[in-house]
Amino acid sequence: MTIDEIYRNDELSVRSYNVCKYNELNSVNDLHQYFLKHKSFNKLRNCGRRSNDEIIEIYKKYKYSVEIVESNEIKPLKLENVIGELSRVQREVVNSFILVNVGALSVRSKNGIARYLDDNFKINNWCSKIFMNDNFILRNIENIGAKSIEELDFFINSIKDFIYEVSSLKDEKQILTLKNKYLIQKTFSTSDIPSEILEADSIFQLTDFLLINNLLFNYNQTKIVQMSFKFYLDSQMHSIENVALELDLSRERVRQIRKESVNELFQKLTFIKNFNDDLLKNYSLDVSEKIIRIKDDTVERVNLRSNTNFSKEFISCILSVYLNDEFDLVGNIEDLLQTKLFTSRNRHNWNNFYIIHKDLKNVDFVSLSNDISSRLNDRIEETYSFSFKSYLSKFITDSEELIEHIDSLLPIAETIINEEFNLYLDIDDNIVFKKNTSKQAYEYAFEALEILGVASKVEDIKAKILEIYPHYETDEAKVRVSMKRKDGFVPVGRASVFGLKKWESELNDFKGGTIRSITNEFLEKFDEPKHISEIAEYVLKFRPDTNEKSIYYNLRMEESSSFIFFKKSYVGLNNKEYSEEFEVLQESDKRDRNSWEDRYQDLLEFLDLENRLPFSANVPDEEIGLYRWLNVQKGKIKSKKLSSEKEQLVNGVFEKFPQINGRRRINSEEKYNELLNFIELHKRLPSANREDEYKLYQFFYNQRKLHNMNELDKNEKKYFMKVASFF
Repeated sequence: MTIDEIYRNDELSVRSYNVCKYNELNSVNDLHQYFLKHKSFNKLRNCGRRSNDEIIEIYKKYKYSVEIVESNEIKPLKLENVIGELSRVQREVVNSFILVNVGALSVRSKNGIARYLDDNFKINNWCSKIFMNDNFILRNIENIGAKSIEELDFFINSIKDFIYEVSSLKDEKQILTLKNKYLIQKTFSTSDIPSEILEADSIFQLTDFLLINNLLFNYNQTKIVQMSFKFYLDSQMHSIENVALELDLSRERVRQIRKESVNELFQKLTFIKNFNDDLLKNYSLDVSEKIIRIKDDTVERVNLRSNTNFSKEFISCILSVYLNDEFDLVGNIEDLLQTKLFTSRNRHNWNNFYIIHKDLKNVDFVSLSNDISSRLNDRIEETYSFSFKSYLSKFITDSEELIEHIDSLLPIAETIINEEFNLYLDIDDNIVFKKNTSKQAYEYAFEALEILGVASKVEDIKAKILEIYPHYETDEAKVRVSMKRKDGFVPVGRASVFGLKKWESELNDFKGGTIRSITNEFLEKFDEPKHISEIAEYVLKFRPDTNEKSIYYNLRMEESSSFIFFKKSYVGLNNKEYSEEFEVLQESDKRDRNSWEDRYQDLLEFLDLENRLPFSANVPDEEIGLYRWLNVQKGKIKSKKLSSEKEQLVNGVFEKFPQINGRRRINSEEKYNELLNFIELHKRLPSANREDEYKLYQFFYNQRKLHNMNELDKNEKKYFMKVASFF
């Protein structure tokens, strides 16, 4: 061992190195000869007390690399003798050193030496094929050029030097520390490694050190995984928006880095496989089992011994990497480690990770869990069961042997269904799927309407339900959302009044729907338009509380323009062609409404019809006119130009119908309550493909866009997260 090599290994200070070089002490042999003669180095020029102590320590450390013969001639110990006397742990250290450094070679050098050694890099093979082989010449290795010869020559000498260094250490703890230090330094290019990390040999303590010091990932990646993944027991899971704001990155860039980090996590953690953590002794984990379960007491033991604060999920990930040669990890990272707003609809959402032996790799536990999840989420009208062994055999692929030994698989599969679904086999080892349907919400409303016997308001239907079933928990929103046409209900107008579809065929004076739908049905029967008085006569049979004028105004306000209006108060359908004798009513023919009282009356009819204030865009011209007229009145009130009587009437309108954010065009709190009741009833979000759910779907779609743009107010955010919590 030369003084230069010792200095390059950071084992000698600059001052002590200069002392040795100045006094021509260039190797351990030189140190040995000088020490035998003088018993210290303090007589050397420029050598102080500290340098003397340091050089003596170096001499003592490496004096085993030379042997002393009677003639006082110093000869290097033969390498093969040194290798032959290495302990098992020392050999492991040398083998680790070789493997790590082989990875640092250039591709050409690595391929050349790998072919020569038949891909066997263990120290015994090096000894027989290189160190003890008198015929070994580097340049004779196939495809090795001048640059590779220089690189491999340095590499081979570094292995020799390292063998001498390791052989000089007799304390196993020192050897372990050296191994850990070298592995970490060479892999992560860091020399600032606490002694407790080097000496502990704990894969958890090491992982924590690598994470905290940005050695597994760069700074941004580390921050993102720490804010987005459940690595620690006290992890605060942040949304992409919050992470992006914290790091001053775009949401898309954060999403990309998070995805990359998940993909790289397990590959980066493979480094811990170089360490030797005694799982049974340190954490009471028996790796002889076919399934390793990480329970709360295991988490406590791991964190206490390693001085960490890891979550159960992350401990499972670390162990699965450490045991990857024999075990696989079953479970979904997105479900268990990542920030997640919504659950997946088409697969099982996992509650735990499971570390399962590779002997069971032909058992598809994921498909088994997906199938059970699908069964439990379906409506089960009657309880049913079947043999769990037979059921489990359907998820065993390409292995007759496993099916023959299915009895040994049963406890493992049973563990998963117990913890994931809270399902337990019966005494005959049957898996039981219990009836999950009770009386549906709409059935309560149907029964209440049958008893009431007439179309009724939601509040009256709810009251009747509670009268019949006083312990049933419901409210008006839940009752309203349960009454769908497909379940036999029909709305009557737009005032939250409902009846039963069957009444339309049973009663002469009952018809569901709105005034517009009744009018549409009436006009479909004729090939010519009808006077409003004829239309009113038909409509009044079913809606006796209205009048001809209100019906005409109602039709004029129709947004989809289903109706066409002719002079002399005739009305037809836009999808029909009529005789030219009926002259279409033009904009200029409309009655000029200059009377304040007429416009106020039109406003009252609109409010009664729509139950909201008029909008200013994407609505019929009549509604826009009412919107403008109402705004003019607001201006007159501010400027004190409206009489106190009229001001009182206008203010009464605003008190009854508070203004809502025009851009959203809905009362978000009311719609959120409707959405929450829908989700509670159907266990899913509304669908865009179902006509009766489309408006609710569109509402949540718009709210999600506003959430992504961070434009929801405080109350809306509270409701949005309440919806998200369902999934």
